[in-house]
Amino acid sequence: MSEKLSGAAYEKLMTHVGWQVDRVMSLDTSGKQIVPALYDAAVAGVGGPLTMTAARKLREVVAPGDVVGLITGFPSRSFLAPGISETDGPVGAAFLARMVEEVLGAVPIIITETSLVKYSSAPSLAAGLLVTDIERALLSKRGKVKASAVGFLPFPLDDAEAQKVTRSFFETIKPKALVAIEMPSKGEDGYGHTAGGRRIVEEYLAKTDYLFHWALEYGVLRIGLGDGGNEMGMGNLRETLYRVSPVGKDIAAVTMSDVPVVGASSNWAAYGIGACLEALNLSTKTLRRVDLAGIIRRCADEGAIDGRTLRPEPLVDGTPLAMNLAVLDLMAYLIERAIESAGAA
Repeated sequence: MSEKLSGAAYEKLMTHVGWQVDRVMSLDTSGKQIVPALYDAAVAGVGGPLTMTAARKLREVVAPGDVVGLITGFPSRSFLAPGISETDGPVGAAFLARMVEEVLGAVPIIITETSLVKYSSAPSLAAGLLVTDIERALLSKRGKVKASAVGFLPFPLDDAEAQKVTRSFFETIKPKALVAIEMPSKGEDGYGHTAGGRRIVEEYLAKTDYLFHWALEYGVLRIGLGDGGNEMGMGNLRETLYRVSPVGKDIAAVTMSDVPVVGASSNWAAYGIGACLEALNLSTKTLRRVDLAGIIRRCADEGAIDGRTLRPEPLVDGTPLAMNLAVLDLMAYLIERAIESAGAA
């Protein structure tokens, strides 16, 4: 924190930055009026700006060398074939991996179903990270010589195997925080669903809900990013989804989180958390350097489809590449102006 700011002034500045970033990331780009309702419910539960609250909690629990698990990989077009995903989720995971690695000095581990790894690994390279396994990723921040890396945990489809992997992850890797980015949660019927109400083929869905359920036992922070209420971590908001969506009772997530972050897309929510994470250091340096265009393009090049056009295109839930870049640029600009106005530049 700058010596020019007292503790109270700093807190006021960060709260202001949080609301500014929230306003950008939660715009109702779909026009369905579901995001505003879910966002308001999340704010009521959290008691403050969602992005800044998530960023603050991450900074409170994550020290250099600690592990942050990033869970993603929505099985899209599961009626057609396994191994298909969308740009919303993997892009945000790669972006957040870079931010927690550089800003916090943490070890990001992306957790995704085996056949979907490519949708996050290629974007992670574009994010400026070496892609490796968990053992080497841990070494990248815990040895004498440091490196910028992200590890991967391919997560099983089988229920019993998923429980074994979950237990091992908590017992041996000991994550300090888990962030789910556009990852389906099971609903009350025991199945995952699309936002439109279609049941996801159970055999194609990684059983990652166990990670959030058992995180309570291990005292691990849980942050859930979503835009439809059917994602991991959105269980806190299911009563609101029942009211505002005609398929709310069918799709509502049961998996809850400590901080549900609702955005226009889960990627935009990830941009907001990353922006606030660095804003806490009174900086936008990493935010200005990260190659978001490259991340999105690499994801689409691997075959990830856009959630609206349903084609492998460099879009995020229908929002063009240029709009995503503008969102990140606007967040950085608002943070810089706020810091300057507060006399902390």
